[in-house]
Amino acid sequence: MSAFINAARAELRGIFADQQVRLIMIAALVIYALIYPFPYRAELLRDIPVVLVDLDRSSSSAELARRVTSSEAVTLAQDAPDMITATRLVQARQAYGVLLIPEGFERDLLRGRQSPVAIYADASYFLMYQRVMQGAAVPLRQMGAEVEMGRLIAQGTMPDVARAQVSPAQQIEVPLFNPAAGYATYVLPAAFVLILQQTMLMGLALVATRRQTGTGHPVWNVLGRMAVWTALYTALLPLYLILLPALYDLPFLGSPAAILVLGLPFILATGLLAQCVAALFRRGEVVQVVLLALGLPFFFLSGFAWPLEAIPDHLNWIAQLIPSTAAIDAVVRHGQMGAELSDIQHRLWQLWGLVGVFGALVILLETRQQAASASDPAQQS
Repeated sequence: MSAFINAARAELRGIFADQQVRLIMIAALVIYALIYPFPYRAELLRDIPVVLVDLDRSSSSAELARRVTSSEAVTLAQDAPDMITATRLVQARQAYGVLLIPEGFERDLLRGRQSPVAIYADASYFLMYQRVMQGAAVPLRQMGAEVEMGRLIAQGTMPDVARAQVSPAQQIEVPLFNPAAGYATYVLPAAFVLILQQTMLMGLALVATRRQTGTGHPVWNVLGRMAVWTALYTALLPLYLILLPALYDLPFLGSPAAILVLGLPFILATGLLAQCVAALFRRGEVVQVVLLALGLPFFFLSGFAWPLEAIPDHLNWIAQLIPSTAAIDAVVRHGQMGAELSDIQHRLWQLWGLVGVFGALVILLETRQQAASASDPAQQS
């Protein structure tokens, strides 16, 4: 039992006595909590500036322009006389799209012919491109349907029949689990888990590289460190996975108790993985470089930016060895989709399995390290 207490004390000293580790594990989390979610608070891009090139200058083209600019997605910020001027404005980043209404637009509508309205959007920024297309295309389709319906009614068709001919099926969009259909609701819950993992990996791996070889039984040494991680992240994990989502008004259908149940094996698996990384690379500066380089692969392998269905099988197997992969899936399913713990128990068992595998590996490595230290007089002295 004394080995357990000594290991816990040594881990506490390693975390709180080292300024670099404190900055990574505590200060960095506070900074991320304040800065990272801020750009996503609006959920959706709104009022994206678009250039209008109206070559028709008719009442119908003016009505279309009015509908487009009244949408929340885009605003017709400038009126250009031709495409050359509009292109220059887009290249100068004063606008992110062009709405080109051709000459003869109203004439074609009155004659029942299609008029090729062109929408140009900056596809180098995909979110911007998507919103510009949506903000301009939806009013255009609505106006076209109304014109066609008016033409049919003028020909003697009953209004209900004309409406059914123009739009035979009514589309009702229901954004499940993301009421605002926003980017913050999609990305932040997963990002919070990744931030916790990355800061914990870097901090605890640094502590492990600077730790003296323990003299107690390896099992008690590992359990002592695990107790410290559990106590520390009992405060930090609810901050990130419960309080911050509530602060940023993210939908939460789960329970805090279930999040803690999921968080415990995630914390332990991540801490044990940090010990394995430290034992493999040994030097603190090398560990930092390696974990910084692995941050982006961990992000893509987690399965929310790069869908798991699209990840090659051999990479998917590797992804299952990263604690964040199972944790993100479980936290999102429970917190945002309302899944019960019984529905995600395979992820819970996966996390506990990682705890067992990494724990056994750390104990083996520490046993070998103690044996090497005992047989080396230079290290003993």
